[in-house]
Amino acid sequence: MSRKARESPRELFMREPPEGSGPLYRNLIHPRRPVEVAARQRCEAMWRLFQPLADPNFLERLPFEFHQRWFEMYLGATLVSAGLDVRARTPGRGPDFEILVDGRRVYIVAVCATAGDRLHADAVPEPVYRDAEGRTVCAQVPHDRISLRIATSVRPKLNAFDRYRAGGLVVPDDACVIAVNLRDVPQAWPDAKEGFFRAIYGVGNRFMVIDPQVGEIVSTGREHRTLLTRSSGAAEAVAPMLDPNHSDVCAILGSSADAWNMRLPFGDDLVLMPHAGARAPCPRGLIRRGVEISLSPGEESGSWSAEETDYGAAEPRGPEALTVEHEGCLFEGEWQITGGELQIHIDGRGCDVIFRGGGEDPSLTARTIGLEMIRSKTARL
Repeated sequence: MSRKARESPRELFMREPPEGSGPLYRNLIHPRRPVEVAARQRCEAMWRLFQPLADPNFLERLPFEFHQRWFEMYLGATLVSAGLDVRARTPGRGPDFEILVDGRRVYIVAVCATAGDRLHADAVPEPVYRDAEGRTVCAQVPHDRISLRIATSVRPKLNAFDRYRAGGLVVPDDACVIAVNLRDVPQAWPDAKEGFFRAIYGVGNRFMVIDPQVGEIVSTGREHRTLLTRSSGAAEAVAPMLDPNHSDVCAILGSSADAWNMRLPFGDDLVLMPHAGARAPCPRGLIRRGVEISLSPGEESGSWSAEETDYGAAEPRGPEALTVEHEGCLFEGEWQITGGELQIHIDGRGCDVIFRGGGEDPSLTARTIGLEMIRSKTARL
């Protein structure tokens, strides 16, 4: 790492929150709930990895820009923990991170998308699941608004790389990546990949064509849109990773994590989405965390097929025997990993949970869940 660690390590959190600091930071100074304790512990683990890369004013800005600075720390800790040769540029004079890969430079800038001004027509509102009488109602996901918020966050970084190239900080053979976090955009994080694909590849709504003569489905597909119209009438580009004018940026690195909601190892939520015609392509398997997308030309002109490599997927395993003890009785069952899920069957009951890799022992997880299943059943008898 090019920047040396401070002579005396500094604590990530102050003993007392400064005046005007945000509620997220304040909650972690004196954590009370288990989720807050766990979040603080993860933050401190990231800080130990990230500190040599941090801007000199990082700790001063953290209380007031918690999520933005947290994402910068999360990204840096991910790169370090992935074993990459990562450095930090002089603050304010270039990209956030520089990585050396087989003699090539890869630059990364980080940005967090937001919901927008709540009084603005294009802002993404919080979902409402109950009406005035308290009855449950369905909430329509505002996909176009979400796409506009992500695209709005990406555009300044596209322009920033143009400036870096013009100023000689980045040369033509350097790979340039924009890392975008969408956790602050309501309704976007539950299906982050859908939100990213809409905002950077122009993927639109699903459709089907039905032959009215016979009442059969003739074809299905997705719309493709390169522009979305704002409430003001202005157009916003929503397919920058298919646009030749932005081929100097080789990929978007998407994230949906925050301090409270993240998976281990660091970076397991990331989605690396390449430009279809990058001048300096992103090295394959750059981070080897989360999901990496690869594009290949489709059957129709101008179309693309996307394939995924999931670096965090657990290998299929089992079925294997499962035995748990509860109140002096032994209960037998089995577990297996298939299709990214840990499937547990014991005492006539079943449970399927999403299971990722990252070093977690599936047999221990299965035993813990199996015991909770038995306890839950006996408690109701």
